[in-house]
Amino acid sequence: MNGLDPFVTVHAGTGAFRTITADLLAEAYLAPRAEEFDLNAALTMEGQPWSASMEVAPMETASAVSSALRSLAMATKRLSPDEVDLSCLDQDSRLYRHLAALCDLWRQSPAALSEDLQVYAHVLDSSAADALEALPLATAKPCAFASPIERSLHAHLLGHHGLASETFRQEWGGRKSPLLTGAPGGTSLWRVQKGLTGADIAPAPLDDSLGFFALRDEAEEADFAAARAQRLIDEGVAPNEIALLAPDEVGYFAQLRRAFDALGVPISGLPDLPASRDVAGETLLHLLLCLQSPAPAMALASLYISPLMPWPSPTGLQLAREVMQGRFEPYAAKSLTGRAKRLYTLLRGNVSQTPSGILEALDQAVQNLSDDPELREYITVFRSKLTALRGVLSQGGTLDWAVLFRMATPDSVKPTSSEAFIEGVSVFTESAMPWRPTRHLIALGMSGNRWPRTISASPLFLDGELQLLREKTGLNVETRGDALARRLEKLRRQFLCASETLTLLRPAFAANGSRQPPAAALSLVARTIGNEEKGTEDEETLIRDVRSIPQECWPFSHRLAAAGSEVQPKPLPEDGVLRLDRDLLRRQLAEDGRMRPQSPSRLETLLVSPLAWSLSEFGAEPVTWAPEGLNVMVAGTISHDVLEYLFPKDSPLPDHDQIDAAVPELLAAAIRKHAPFLQRSIWAVEREGLTRDIRKAAHTWRDTLQALGACVIDNEIDLRGEALGILLRGRADCLLQLPDGSLLVVDHKKSGTPRRRSRLEAGWDLQLGLYRAMLLRPEKTGPALEAALAGKPTIGVAYHLINDQGVLLEGLEPPDGVVTVMMGDISGQAMGLLDTRLSEVGAGLIRLNTEDDRAFFEKTANLAPYALDASPLVSRFMVPADMQREYLEDIDD
Repeated sequence: MNGLDPFVTVHAGTGAFRTITADLLAEAYLAPRAEEFDLNAALTMEGQPWSASMEVAPMETASAVSSALRSLAMATKRLSPDEVDLSCLDQDSRLYRHLAALCDLWRQSPAALSEDLQVYAHVLDSSAADALEALPLATAKPCAFASPIERSLHAHLLGHHGLASETFRQEWGGRKSPLLTGAPGGTSLWRVQKGLTGADIAPAPLDDSLGFFALRDEAEEADFAAARAQRLIDEGVAPNEIALLAPDEVGYFAQLRRAFDALGVPISGLPDLPASRDVAGETLLHLLLCLQSPAPAMALASLYISPLMPWPSPTGLQLAREVMQGRFEPYAAKSLTGRAKRLYTLLRGNVSQTPSGILEALDQAVQNLSDDPELREYITVFRSKLTALRGVLSQGGTLDWAVLFRMATPDSVKPTSSEAFIEGVSVFTESAMPWRPTRHLIALGMSGNRWPRTISASPLFLDGELQLLREKTGLNVETRGDALARRLEKLRRQFLCASETLTLLRPAFAANGSRQPPAAALSLVARTIGNEEKGTEDEETLIRDVRSIPQECWPFSHRLAAAGSEVQPKPLPEDGVLRLDRDLLRRQLAEDGRMRPQSPSRLETLLVSPLAWSLSEFGAEPVTWAPEGLNVMVAGTISHDVLEYLFPKDSPLPDHDQIDAAVPELLAAAIRKHAPFLQRSIWAVEREGLTRDIRKAAHTWRDTLQALGACVIDNEIDLRGEALGILLRGRADCLLQLPDGSLLVVDHKKSGTPRRRSRLEAGWDLQLGLYRAMLLRPEKTGPALEAALAGKPTIGVAYHLINDQGVLLEGLEPPDGVVTVMMGDISGQAMGLLDTRLSEVGAGLIRLNTEDDRAFFEKTANLAPYALDASPLVSRFMVPADMQREYLEDIDD
């Protein structure tokens, strides 16, 4: 219901107060069981305005339409589509089309309404004689936030059953009154309770009834809340006079249980966490997602780590890690044997995208799941779920993935309500109203999009359209503004249950480690605090970091833990340099005992951030789980692949017609190999853009090669050599030989010329300098490269910039006007800093980044400092800018 106050009835026999729910109404009025209804099938019918959206995002579209239909129905008084008068709307408008389609769907399929609304409709069509029991109401009027249909239902029930006796209504009012009384007038808490939603309350100085504290995360919030509750109990406050207001999130429930159990403080009303999740359902859904070609990387990774897979858990973790790094043929797969190899081969093979093909693949998969006896129960559930899918697939016809995904959706395992008891700290969740008054309230999670939760825009209706509908027809479909006002009022009433203190806890970091801003409610609370001199306070000023407060002022007891025998962490060194007393370059040695070679990309990471490089050397870099996207790295890899096969070694240059004919096929092959997600229809625009860019670059590159008289010696050629006292390895995109015998190393870049040219002019290009170094002191060269280097030719280096077809060359003198020739030392600054970095890490020193490094590398060096974002630890352990400013300035000089 939209209303904040539920409908309450009094049982005639026992006098018990009961909330009127859809289930109670269904029993009292013998409502028929809700019919089965396939909304997805209805929305894909010809003529529906959402049929195209159903092809792209069926689940999301069905959810949006279902939500819009419910909002529309809640705005009526009798739950009838005939109440929606469209005659005064522009028939060519988006609003009219969506409303007309919703009403048609409603008329043709009343079962499209949610089950509770179907019950309401049955009750509204019933008479008083149809009710099997009396349901006298405890209140004469519904909540001010009740929807039109809720108001009609309240009036209908009032007509059938009347009001409860005066005695019961007074008793119910007596129960509700303490929840709405609030704090004594004039206190800071009273001002929040009265002024949160905009009441004209003059701000006043902060007093002890209101507190703001910043913590690290939800775990620390739970520890704070438990310690604060323990302090209050020690001061004589009963546990049932303390309450917590927590977000509806499993993480908070788990942390609160842990923290309060650790202190032995009883906690009442905390939802019980589920014992286990639906492992069989999750595995089946991920398996289906992987069988739908192309398989999403996240689905593959999720399937690889499923407990039902036939490989050990560490192998699954390694497979998942590699696929999320973009390797769809992971190294870990090479060691698989038996059923593990058979299942992996099935997942990465070409499964026929037909009902029979998917059915055969599912049958093969279930035969190769884990044979661990402890997982037998899960496997049995998996087979039973598969039986239902087999029935759908065996009917033949077209392959309806939406139906299969819906059938395979894991069972929703949510926290369940626990029994509340008297002598315990109360837990109120954000979606419910407090169930008893309290003296001291501790509100957690005051960060991010909570308090109030942000409201997503409807894909079907804009707020302006709903306002127009209200003006034209009087139909009050709830807008985002209405929903926000209701949520703010709910929060105000939740604060109202406290009579003495309110403590607001603001976690700085989300569960995934990302920073989050203060919740919107904190700024509304802050406007009630202030004085005549300063005016209202800012929430950031009011929030106190617990660590910045003297320990004697902490709002709870504390003790210092005795130092253990383990090595204790040390503060960051004043000079910003970590000392590990070991040669980090020799942490991993090759088979011959020498240090393992470094690649140009890894050395650029070292150049920008020694800490990021060190984390990578120790295998401690994070691997982000996120949906695939077309970034510059992916686009560059695909472009390289196309150009490699378009201009093969020892072959005549293709003419322009051949280029036009070959690019689409080569691009499709590169996408299948490196970014299969781009094959989906939703990426059609991006594919067209790539085709256009690569074709244009290929034509210009062909003309450049012809003008240079260049011969392609090889593509994707492995380079190994030595420079700066270390071994190097790399892979050049293209190696050319010019008519005079000189060599030109080319690196294709999916970027533009201006910024790259600025970097070369500033002397901060590292990659080309390292390529040249490897060719000047090579080792382990292939036959083609060995023959090319035999005459000790002059070596040039160049970038081919695909976005604008520019070529930046250094080290050779080509014919005038063919390419842009760079003069000067294009790598001097970068090589100088790299030499310093290598000396430091060789001595076991890791120089931390400063707060100014990003600006330095972007503006002075003209390079993108990706390494600064490689791990959250890099920014977490940055040192003040002035600590190393002279260090970088000396290098730049």
